[in-house]
Amino acid sequence: MKAISLVSAQKLSLVSLDEFKTLPADGVEIEIVLSGICGTDLAVLSGREEGQVGIVRGHEAVGVVVNVGAGVTRTRKGMRVVVDPNEYCGNCAYCNSAKTHLCSGGSNASLNIAGVNKHGTFAERFITHERFVHCIPDDMSWETAVLIEPVACILNNIEQASIKAGERVLLLGSGPMSLVAQILLRGIGVHTRATDLNTFRIEFGHSLGLDIVHPQELESLGQNQEKFDVVIDTVGNQLETAASRVSRGGRIVLFGFNGNYKYSLPAKHFLVNAISIIAAGEYNQHFPLALRIAHRLPELGKLVTHHYPLEAYSAVFDSLLNDPCAPTIKSVFTPNPKYLSR
Repeated sequence: MKAISLVSAQKLSLVSLDEFKTLPADGVEIEIVLSGICGTDLAVLSGREEGQVGIVRGHEAVGVVVNVGAGVTRTRKGMRVVVDPNEYCGNCAYCNSAKTHLCSGGSNASLNIAGVNKHGTFAERFITHERFVHCIPDDMSWETAVLIEPVACILNNIEQASIKAGERVLLLGSGPMSLVAQILLRGIGVHTRATDLNTFRIEFGHSLGLDIVHPQELESLGQNQEKFDVVIDTVGNQLETAASRVSRGGRIVLFGFNGNYKYSLPAKHFLVNAISIIAAGEYNQHFPLALRIAHRLPELGKLVTHHYPLEAYSAVFDSLLNDPCAPTIKSVFTPNPKYLSR
């Protein structure tokens, strides 16, 4: 089968995987219909994050079940499903304490994540265990469903930061994850404002009724600048701005990935102003809730603006990495386009 693999540091290639592991008793084999390109994929290719060489990338995926193991009970062939890529072991101390996001029973004594430390979903087919497969409602589009994993990530951060209706939240950056967050937060009655340098993203957000401005518009407010109950850094290098914008008693949420970024913490400022820094980590059993919420927010599917075959990977990643003004929101690969016409 065809798949996109990280063949060396910061380099992808379209490969052919002839070996395909035997389907376990609780295994589910899926033909991938859509697999979303995530900011973490871009972080690996740009050198901001390390990637495991030899691994097929991709962790946001939906598809159709084509085969099931003998012990599978609730999943059947032909079912439309979304994949939870975080494959916790279920047996370690963390899993037994209902902290599956901190699983230490996988490879390298950490959580097994498809597309990160095990083969992922930038491929024609994918095998996982039944507990990591969730049925997609018949009236949910593929495009909305492929955003279930991002929704789960956002829900985890909302929960850990205790964001409530009526609060004001500033999101630094308006990439796909931030836009998902803005839609979700609006849905629970939170007032959001966001920033971005990309004019297309700003205008796209406006078309969805979201409040997005250029960072200079925030800076122009000077010392009498507006403060927010919560500031979410979706870029990964914006803690200085976040610290200047969060209100006393507020929370800063770390969300974007940038392994090269360092921040000198002004400890006294944080202590005197009772500012909390929230690092939520991976989501923890949020997929069922993410499915229910996404079902009520079909506009999420509008964020998927571009579909590509696996063979177009080189041009796609080149554009996403090197053209910051590209008129793109969420790009997805379509390994099995035959299902899109159904």
